[in-house]
Amino acid sequence: MLKIGIKLLLILSCFTSQAYAEELQVHLSTRAPLPPLYISQVKTDPEQYDWRYFDELRSVLIFDLNISGHCTLVDPKPEWENRFQWPDVKRNIDLTPWERQKIPFIVVPEMFEGKFCLVAFNVQKKTSKRYSGFDLTGKLEVDRKEIHRLADALQRDLFGTQGVSSLRLIYTQRTRNPDPKGADWLSEVWVCDSDGANSAQITNEGSYCVSPGFLPGKAWGSDFFYVSYQGGQSKIYRSSLKEPKAEPFVSLRGSQLLPAISAKGSQIAFIADAAGRPDLFIQNVDPSGKMIGKARQLFSAPRATQASPTFSPDGRQIAFVSDKDGPPRIYMMDVTTPKDTKRHIPHLLTKKNRENTSPTWSPDGKKLAYSAKTEGIRQIWIYDFETDEEKQLTSGPENKENPSWAPDNLHLVYNTESDDICELFLINLTQREPVLIAKGSGQKRFPSWERR
Repeated sequence: MLKIGIKLLLILSCFTSQAYAEELQVHLSTRAPLPPLYISQVKTDPEQYDWRYFDELRSVLIFDLNISGHCTLVDPKPEWENRFQWPDVKRNIDLTPWERQKIPFIVVPEMFEGKFCLVAFNVQKKTSKRYSGFDLTGKLEVDRKEIHRLADALQRDLFGTQGVSSLRLIYTQRTRNPDPKGADWLSEVWVCDSDGANSAQITNEGSYCVSPGFLPGKAWGSDFFYVSYQGGQSKIYRSSLKEPKAEPFVSLRGSQLLPAISAKGSQIAFIADAAGRPDLFIQNVDPSGKMIGKARQLFSAPRATQASPTFSPDGRQIAFVSDKDGPPRIYMMDVTTPKDTKRHIPHLLTKKNRENTSPTWSPDGKKLAYSAKTEGIRQIWIYDFETDEEKQLTSGPENKENPSWAPDNLHLVYNTESDDICELFLINLTQREPVLIAKGSGQKRFPSWERR
């Protein structure tokens, strides 16, 4: 059983190469220039200005908008700051000079009537809006969440898309086991904000956890699933951020790995060796999280290993990894019903590279992100269902694994992979510049976005 589990993990993410000190950021031309946006300094009573704290809050806002994929931030200019007249910036601004300089969007953080607020100006439409503020707590870990909320609201109004800054990420962090009598590595589940801040450990098993993910919809609350080796064999567990308590999620003998749940939460796909080899299984689930019927085998192939299933948004199709024809590549097939006894043949999707792993379907169903070995290094690639094209998204020296789509279909998070350092990076399809969002001790792996 252990050998099977190791083989599955190898197919998923254990293609490593020489460690490199830094991630190479790739600057590719975008289809169209992004509109400029100016963020002013915080406007408030100078005598009550906590410069250091306000600057920290402003830096959170800058990060959120800078990686939004919808605008380019304009460098601050001291002479421009005189254009904003506190205590009522919204009422007293003159938009004419901004129009001449072709800056269509302005955002002003301010203290207004005792609350920290944002005022946004659409210069072209000559409109403005003050966003509902919040009382400062003086605790950055708390107040930065409010900044994320405001950034998402800004993005929705200025660019017509819902932002993802207020969402969380779930991932695992691997560390060396200090106990010389135990296993070499320990791995626990962690959660953090979308920018990597406020990281917190949410399991404490003292074992090895992989492949976590948030369960979808309000019915699941703050529940998440993950794979753990706490009992020896790898099994899928369910827990909650509010009351962490591991409970077995799928009832099936043998090892279980690489779970994926449909967007509606009605089906969970995973890999299991219940029939003797790593095959693709599927299990129906009711709204309360209880299993409906028994798990059934969806696909198997002689002398082959299946891995990393991912559902289409409507739950009717599934993409997964298989080495049934040689190297691991990504296939797609329909999700059949228990009454359908016809043998369905998977359709090969990825053809450009010989080793493709960890696919993830975009929420709008139009794209598939995955990791592929490219000139000896694993990079993130995008398969476009509308054009049937495969395009490389990342470059640089380090192996990149386990991409995960944000709900906006624009942002991806992934982890780099080396013998010593595994970090989380955020990238969007417009700017295509990877941004390091998680640093520090421990190897961060298997990131996944919170669902809406």
